[in-house]
Amino acid sequence: MLLIYQIKVGLCLIAFYLLWKLLLSRETFHRFNRVALLSVMALAMVLPWMRLSLDAAAPVAQQMVVLEDLIVTPNTQVAGQQSSWSVMGIATVLYFIGMALVAAWLLHSQWNLRRLMKNGRREALPNGASLHVVPGDISPFSYFGHIVINEQDYRDNPREILIHEQAHIDLRHSLDIIFWSLVALFQWWNPAAWLLGRELRQVHEYEADMAVLNQGVDVKQYQLLLIRKSVGNQLFSMANSFNYQSLKKRIRMMTMNKSSRWNTLRALAVVPVIALALLAFANPKSVAAGVTSVQQDNAVQSEVQAPEPVQVEAANQPVEVKAVPEAVEMNTEELAPVDTEPQSKKVYNSVEQMPEFPGGMAEMMKFLQQNIQYPANAAKNNVEGRVILQFVVEKDGQIGEVKVVRSVDPELDAEALRVVKSMPNFIPGRQDGKPVAVWYTIPISFKLQSKPQKQDGE
Repeated sequence: MLLIYQIKVGLCLIAFYLLWKLLLSRETFHRFNRVALLSVMALAMVLPWMRLSLDAAAPVAQQMVVLEDLIVTPNTQVAGQQSSWSVMGIATVLYFIGMALVAAWLLHSQWNLRRLMKNGRREALPNGASLHVVPGDISPFSYFGHIVINEQDYRDNPREILIHEQAHIDLRHSLDIIFWSLVALFQWWNPAAWLLGRELRQVHEYEADMAVLNQGVDVKQYQLLLIRKSVGNQLFSMANSFNYQSLKKRIRMMTMNKSSRWNTLRALAVVPVIALALLAFANPKSVAAGVTSVQQDNAVQSEVQAPEPVQVEAANQPVEVKAVPEAVEMNTEELAPVDTEPQSKKVYNSVEQMPEFPGGMAEMMKFLQQNIQYPANAAKNNVEGRVILQFVVEKDGQIGEVKVVRSVDPELDAEALRVVKSMPNFIPGRQDGKPVAVWYTIPISFKLQSKPQKQDGE
């Protein structure tokens, strides 16, 4: 699911940024730092797809499961009002609106950049780059094989500025900016994504400054040039600018002693963060349930979430069951009267009168307790977990289509499907006084209260 993936990427980016700022941001091995920044951004995008399979859920994985469940099965009832808009649906719409705005900003920057280059006087440099000399107070910048400089800078300080911008081109910094722009586009809501971009640009400036000094330019002369032009502004988000906004850091970096190569080992601090992320995103066979359980003679728990507990008896033991079906987020549509034939085939997410199990919630709990059987092979192998099903209560109350929203194990999935399909007809849901088909979801947790002991010889 998109939102779950984006949240996981965001958490990784935040952790990596904090590590970077704490351990590497003040070091002088700029090439290493540049590679480190690009690597952690790429890792953040990839780690959520790397799903380990664990026999037992780590505590951090349990918290992630709770988060995923809150997103997968949100409560669509707000302040007693019926609404076809869920929290996740609204969040998804807002996410894509923000993404569209960031994309428009990046494209506008690209358009302005190319328009400015066309308006300038173009010259070919000996190294193959194109120089664009433009009128006005424009800060020098480079973009792939192009360097843009205003008339005054070209007349007064061409050598230092051209060396600086040529370094950006030779080091292919524009490719880094394109990659970061894609990360920022998908993670526009995450401050860490923008902060990492700022750090990456800062490292670019350090590298270009060192290239200028390595060409024999006097350090003090170059620093004075930066100070004189400190009023300059960066105009284009996707260009490498002769940036003066971080002037103090750049001057300090030029005068610092080179960092010890041993300090690069600080980057190994990312390893435990990666391990923690893999644990958090793992697919555990045993998922701890977050609610009170149904306990049976065979030490099996089967539960369905609910806001209020209902007391029942099972196997001569008092147990507490939490259960209520919830509207599932599928085929989100505006609720409308059921008048025409196409409307009559609509499956609603939420209606004025929701379907009800015959006899109410307590009877549904009894039905689940009496009919769910823990698969023998799954119990033998200590397989536990939470299966989330969605099903349609048709207009006549029959159970229609049934799907697994969250899978745990083929045997547990099959048992949950079997029991739901065997449910008696519901009292159908109604919209505008007419019976309609409605999507529902039921989470069913399978948990062994005591692990079966393997016999000798097994």
